[in-house]
Amino acid sequence: MELKGDRQGLHLLATNCPSETQFAEDLIDTLNTRHKFLGTAEIYLEVNLPLTAPLLESVANAFSQFPNLVLKGIVRSDPTGVISLEEAKKPAASPLVVRHTIRSGQQIMHQGDVIVIGDVNPGSTIVAGGDVMVFGWLRGTVYAGQPQDRSHAIFALRLQPGQIKIGDIIALGDSHGEKPEYAHIDQGSVLVEAWDDVRLPEIVTQEPKNRRLERKAFHLSR
Repeated sequence: MELKGDRQGLHLLATNCPSETQFAEDLIDTLNTRHKFLGTAEIYLEVNLPLTAPLLESVANAFSQFPNLVLKGIVRSDPTGVISLEEAKKPAASPLVVRHTIRSGQQIMHQGDVIVIGDVNPGSTIVAGGDVMVFGWLRGTVYAGQPQDRSHAIFALRLQPGQIKIGDIIALGDSHGEKPEYAHIDQGSVLVEAWDDVRLPEIVTQEPKNRRLERKAFHLSR
């Protein structure tokens, strides 16, 4: 893996990995070798593989071992700009429901929507391919619509982020959000508006019931 810098910052180029397994091994080796040199660097990761849930999880696991390094974003390198028919047919990732506070130093990465029942504390990071909904305080860093989908949004009961990014548009947060709000892209800029229709998504309200049914079935099978 190579390191290059430009006006955006440092880019870690992982563009020659033949598989997700090799990518995960190379990423750990590279960060382990260079983390002292990098110090508290902010890094963009560029990969040549599809941004699948296992790949995003391997990235989160790797960076969690080096809390001084901040992952600013993940970009898929595609010289042709063409997505294969097989990839286009893949179903969208199911929403990820996180039922606890995300604390400083923790990172959540998911290819689809991310729903947090709890707070997102300063120093924590969420990277989602879809929307991000926080039923609590949002005071960390949140990226939605990654890598370049501006159609998504970030919702929170208290929207006070350190930084947010929707698609390729970045905005700094503030500490003034005292009511439910959501951020979205309007004419190339991040716009924050009142979140009037606050309600838990169906997947959140149904999940406990499904869990109870699974446990009941397990006990009956024994």
